[in-house]
Parts: sequence; structure tokens; C-alpha cells
Amino acid sequence: MSTFARELVTAPKVRAELNGMPINTILRVDITNTGSTTSSRFELMMSTVGEAALSQWIGLLRGIVSVKIYIRSQSGDMLMFQGLADSISTDPINQIIRIVGRDYSSVMIGSAYQASFCNQTASEIANYIAMRHGLDQNISTTSTMVGNYQFGSYNQVVLNAHSKITSEWGLLTQLANREGFELFVDGRTLVFAAWNSLQTDNASIGPGDVTGIAFYRNCPISDHTTVTVKSWIPWLNTALSHTNDMVSELSDVADMPTFATAEIAIVTPNLTSQAAERLGAHYVTNLNGGALTVQIRMPGELFLKPRDTISVAGFGVNVDSDFRVGEIRRSYSTTSGFIQRIQASLVTPAYA
Repeated sequence: MSTFARELVTAPKVRAELNGMPINTILRVDITNTGSTTSSRFELMMSTVGEAALSQWIGLLRGIVSVKIYIRSQSGDMLMFQGLADSISTDPINQIIRIVGRDYSSVMIGSAYQASFCNQTASEIANYIAMRHGLDQNISTTSTMVGNYQFGSYNQVVLNAHSKITSEWGLLTQLANREGFELFVDGRTLVFAAWNSLQTDNASIGPGDVTGIAFYRNCPISDHTTVTVKSWIPWLNTALSHTNDMVSELSDVADMPTFATAEIAIVTPNLTSQAAERLGAHYVTNLNGGALTVQIRMPGELFLKPRDTISVAGFGVNVDSDFRVGEIRRSYSTTSGFIQRIQASLVTPAYA
């Protein structure tokens, strides 16, 4: 019996809402749910055959266009995605309208005002940005002030003023990387939180669950890699350095040359020793996870999401393992039904 037998969507029906207006003539939908710091996105194609009033209404749309996409499953209509349209294209000859857009992170990506945040922690800045856009918050509390030392003995993070950070999303991304947090938008909720504080699920996938699968193993350029985080706190006149070592399996080729250690340096100011250790561990985790990845094609379901763990078994001792879902692309069409493609990377100890 398929692991996902109870989760698969049979005889699906997709509908959408544009600014609250119901759309029932959907021909195709592509929804890509991504991992941390990246916008999830959608593409929607609808027919206007016999829908002259709808076509005219959409043609007159101006300003913000909110989009909700629903799919009808055995348990009723379920919200698959909500966000904002980036563009709408109309094909009057074939009577097709195409809409593409992203989740609500797009409002922060497009927000490039000038601001400075003084004597604030990362979570306080994230809360301010979420409330500014009317978003709900799932934000883990942090205690260390962030930013650069300025005269007057305070910290300051600068947005779009003598700074490489030009958007609110860019600022949140930098803060999330510094704290080792996950950053994404779930519906209308800004999530800025430690990975272990988030609800995640586990699922098993075997040969009977998939229609296609491929494993990819990256080859290292060195059998030894070091990741060093360097930081300093000017007003305390202190500096620190934290190093993580990665050792790859040795080649069994007798005449393989010995390569120099691959060295990666991350330099950022005002880190505590704990923050430097977290940043280094986060970077190493991402490197290790990329050593073995998997791409899966299977019938569509509504259970899995990025950050979930899938246990892959039955495909071979060298590849059967636990993988962390990084991206899911779900596709529906009136001709091909409902399918999904999953990209996942090997689970490393930090996420075990």
C-alpha cells in the first residue's frame, strides 16, 4: 500500500479568487513552495471562453491584486496558496489569461525606504517589519542587539542608506542568517524562527509512491574544508574567531594528489561567541546537506512542505536515507491532473 494513499488528492478541482472574485475556469496551476529566505511563487492560467464579463473585469484591474488558490480534495476545499500577483497577461485570440506572482514576502522585497534601527535585537526588527505590513508573526525572541557600532555606544542597522541592504527582505535575510533562523512567509504570517521551534512532519517514500526519482551526489574539491567565522566588537575592544572542520571520505585511488585545505572565511562584526558558532554551524550544515540530494516526481498531495523530513527507502543502500525537503512544486492541469516534484537534501546532524 502506498505511504501516501490517504493523502493523495483524487479527482482534483482547482479554483481561485482574485481580490475576492471567484474564478472557476482554471486550466493550469503551478505552485512552488520554497525554503528559507526565498519567495514561494505561483503561475495561474485560466480560460475566458464564455466569460466575457470576467475578461473585462480582469482587464480593468488596477493596483494590488490578491490571489488565493484552492484545491478540492476528499475533505473539501483546501487553501493551497495565497499571495500577490506580479503580472497579468491577456491572450484575446486564445481567450486565456495568465497570472504570475509570489507570496507576501514580495511586499518586503519591494520595500526600499531609508531607515535605521538603533539598540534593537533581530526579533524586534522582524516584529516591526511584520506589523508595518499587517502580517501575523511567528518570531523567535532574540536577546543580542545587532548592527554596527556607532559613536554614542549603540548598535545600528541601516536600511538603504549608505548600506548594501536595500530592502526589508534583504535585511531580514541577513538577520536570519546571522541567527541561524528560518525565514519565510506562510500565508499571511511572517516566520522568523529557529528551525527546532517549527512544526515539522515526517513521511516515508518507497518505490510504490513515486513516478520518478533521481539522486545527485556532489564531489568535493578537497578532502578537508574549514569554515571560519571572524568577528569583532569595537566598544569592547575584543575579537574572536570560530572554526568548523569538514573532512570528506578519502579517495581509494592510489595516485590521487593531495589538495590543499579548502578555506572559507565569513567576516561580520558584533557577533558573540555563541552567534559565531551558530553561523559557522549553519554554513557547514548547508554544505553537508548538499553532498547528496534527491529529486522526486509523484502524484500530488497536500501533506508535505519545505523543512519536513522524508525517509527514502527501497532504492539502494548507498542512497536510502533521511532527506530534508527544500522545495515542492505542485502542478495541476485539466489534462495531466495533479502532480508534484520534490527537491530535498541529506539530513545532517543539526537537523536530525
